[in-house]
Amino acid sequence: MAAVQRVVAPNPGPYTGPGTNTWIVDAGPVALVIDPGPDDDRHLEALEKRIGSATVGVVLVTHSHPDHLPLAERFAARHRATVRRFPELGDEDVVRVGNLNVTALHTPGHSADHLSFWLPQERAMFTGDLVLGRGSSMVTYPEGDVAAYLRSLERLAALQPKMLFPGHWDPVTDAMGKLDEYRTHRLDREVQVLAEVRRGRGTARDLTRRVYGPELGGELMVAAEMTLRAHLKKLVDDGVVKLRLVKGEEVFEKSGST
Repeated sequence: MAAVQRVVAPNPGPYTGPGTNTWIVDAGPVALVIDPGPDDDRHLEALEKRIGSATVGVVLVTHSHPDHLPLAERFAARHRATVRRFPELGDEDVVRVGNLNVTALHTPGHSADHLSFWLPQERAMFTGDLVLGRGSSMVTYPEGDVAAYLRSLERLAALQPKMLFPGHWDPVTDAMGKLDEYRTHRLDREVQVLAEVRRGRGTARDLTRRVYGPELGGELMVAAEMTLRAHLKKLVDDGVVKLRLVKGEEVFEKSGST
């Protein structure tokens, strides 16, 4: 297994956990850097200290969210390295970095532009925010797409990785178990949302309170509602839930309701 180091950005929070992971992979004569993170001088200094005198071959970015992308160009310019990300880097494009071949996989769901990076010789996957080391990934409306997310999880599982290096929290040694956990979580949530709609129609906010409980509040309630909206969109697309406008409000009800 190629040596992999982690530098955690100083941006802890409810959505980032302890902070965004920047991964530095030993590729023989050069280093591969994945997700330089937020444009933060403290993080840049920490990265430079960890890189030391090593040559940076390529900087890869999983997606364009503000905790993963912004530092990329500034960091790459210091090392005269190239930044590669979607859409310039497409599905199944192979990037040669030192003695490693890295395959980019388009894995939308968390975001439309999300890439995962596969090291087939190591059976290691850098998952960005598709799969985290703890908890669940945010799949929120309108950017998140639950159907695409499930397909992306299935695509990773088909490759049977041994190790996952996520965008947040710790590396995952039980890769297949984690992928199954994530898929089960999404499918269970879908069943829960559909059951609640069948019990009685409601707005997205109504259904969020019923599914997640009234004690959830503030920023977490907003995130929960956007997650629930993403699930509702899939159920509407699947034809099992219907969206109606009632007095100017979007109301979700079971398909076939009058």
